[in-house]
Amino acid sequence: MQTENDLREENSELQRYISVTKDLYCIFSFSGKIIKVNRIWLDSLGYDHAQLIGKNIFEIIASEDLYATKFAISEVVKFGGLDKFVNRILSHKGTIHYYEWRVKVFGDRIYASGRDISDLISTREKLAYYHNRDTLTGMYQRSFIQSSSEALLLPYQLPLSVIFVDLNGLKLINDSYGHDQGDELLRTISGKILSFQREGDIFVRYGGDEFVLLLPYTPYEVACSLADKIQNSDTLKISGRFPSEWISLSLGVATKTGIEDSVEDTILEADRLMYEDKLRKSRKHKHSIIEGIKSNPRLLRKWDPLHAENVADHAGKIAEKMGLDPSLQDLVKKAALVHDIGKITIPSNILNKDLPLTQKELELIRRHPESGYQILRSVDEYASVAMIVLSHHEWVDGTGYPEKLKKDDIPLTSRIIAVADSYDAMTSGRAYTDRKTKEEAVRELRKCAGSQFDPEVVSVFIEKVLLYGEK
Repeated sequence: MQTENDLREENSELQRYISVTKDLYCIFSFSGKIIKVNRIWLDSLGYDHAQLIGKNIFEIIASEDLYATKFAISEVVKFGGLDKFVNRILSHKGTIHYYEWRVKVFGDRIYASGRDISDLISTREKLAYYHNRDTLTGMYQRSFIQSSSEALLLPYQLPLSVIFVDLNGLKLINDSYGHDQGDELLRTISGKILSFQREGDIFVRYGGDEFVLLLPYTPYEVACSLADKIQNSDTLKISGRFPSEWISLSLGVATKTGIEDSVEDTILEADRLMYEDKLRKSRKHKHSIIEGIKSNPRLLRKWDPLHAENVADHAGKIAEKMGLDPSLQDLVKKAALVHDIGKITIPSNILNKDLPLTQKELELIRRHPESGYQILRSVDEYASVAMIVLSHHEWVDGTGYPEKLKKDDIPLTSRIIAVADSYDAMTSGRAYTDRKTKEEAVRELRKCAGSQFDPEVVSVFIEKVLLYGEK
């Protein structure tokens, strides 16, 4: 049993500790009335003893952190303690200081020990601004959620709503038009999303095409209203070489209302709801990929539907005369109708250039089978013809593109389209070449049979489709 002298000595030791520790030390009631503070409180924040004792502690807490602090203290009363709670305290002059607190309940009083981390936060924030910011979009990086002082407050800033945003179409733009266009799309869309950011909100680039919007003190209904505004057509009004119909947003909204719910679980729930939204829109979005081209006159000039119809007619007849199964004949015609769809990714000034192409321009032209493949494989209705389109510029001698396939390694359907495509291109004329007569085109096909073209396909086309046999 401790004697009264022992207790007085302990109390004396405690008082000495309180006076010399560099931590702020405070005792206050459940209602927030300050009962005792140590000298560091007074020196650090510029108050005198009379200005703090009897004052309510909530009067010197920054307004942005007031709700979170009250909530945290209610949790302290309920559970008996709290470690590493960060908030901002106002000095006598009104300046802001960051403190990290450890709080315990003894009897009917709350004991709080805190250390000033303002310099640390300031240094971190200066470094973090560059370290935690995504250089492309200007949003925070994903790591910010775990590492920042602002994020430490999130669990207490209830209700906390999360909007998970997924940008549909970025991969297609990257694969078809190149990453420069994809980056430009990300910059534009993220800039529009950031225009909805309110004071205190944290907008994060969570993945390549995903964004997480953290909304403190925001009920579910308010977050849903904000999500609707973000998803409206104005957000997706963008300029670019690609059809705007290729781009859409899928969103999920979830709200954390209890301290026991983690921020991470709330993000996961918003992610799950976003994915459900994505599945609902998937079929419509895929359909719009082709429809977006068909409804855009500028892109149709690059695709040239009339040339596509001519090639489909010739290719279908070749397939029929070669005795291919009717379903394969239909597949050939379907592929022929979209064989040049990848040309929409090529700038018009290169596609229509009547002077010799530079090596770089030639490489860009030769990408169109790959771009066409990427576009078509993204659409369920056309996925079956994507590989045919990819190989329609391969040569049987292995010097074609993009994969330098030889002979039977090239799908027969692609070899058929290659002949039909070249014939119509020669007889219709192009910006870079004069129009050929039927006879001239036939001679060119025969000349290139065995090198560029499949000899059997050339023979069937000339002698059974064009009915232009040897004289």
